[in-house]
Amino acid sequence: MLNRTLVGLTLALASVTMAESRPLSPAPTPVAVAIAADFVADVVGPYLAIQTALVNDDLGPVAAAAAQLQQSAGALGADGASLAGAAAKTAGAKTMEAARAAFGDLSAELIAYADKTKQPVAGKIIAFCPMVNKSWVQADGAIANPYYGKAMSTCGSSTRKL
Repeated sequence: MLNRTLVGLTLALASVTMAESRPLSPAPTPVAVAIAADFVADVVGPYLAIQTALVNDDLGPVAAAAAQLQQSAGALGADGASLAGAAAKTAGAKTMEAARAAFGDLSAELIAYADKTKQPVAGKIIAFCPMVNKSWVQADGAIANPYYGKAMSTCGSSTRKL
């Protein structure tokens, strides 16, 4: 009887120890890693091209980058619909003022999508411009404000990592 009790206790202790040593969350699957890589390449990449163009007061690349982002965001399904809509508005902008206004909406949608889906976006920050009361995403480093371009490219501050 004592042997059975000791064996039972040993097995119970072993199963508790094994359960505690398991990771709390599963490792990302190759598909999840691929989706994250696609999000960064296909959505964040064109977004950053728009941000850089606006910082440099260059409307030229905005429409093509926004159209690419719109297509990629559309492929994200229902969660990407608002992001695709904001990208379409940005692609249709005909003036620098309209592009910057649309970029504000695009930025809000990108940040909301990344936060909602917990997409990992390494090396990117969310910055904020107090002059227009809007945020944007950019590469970590010196502030590059797309809302005022060259006139006030360093206006703003980093608020958090994306």
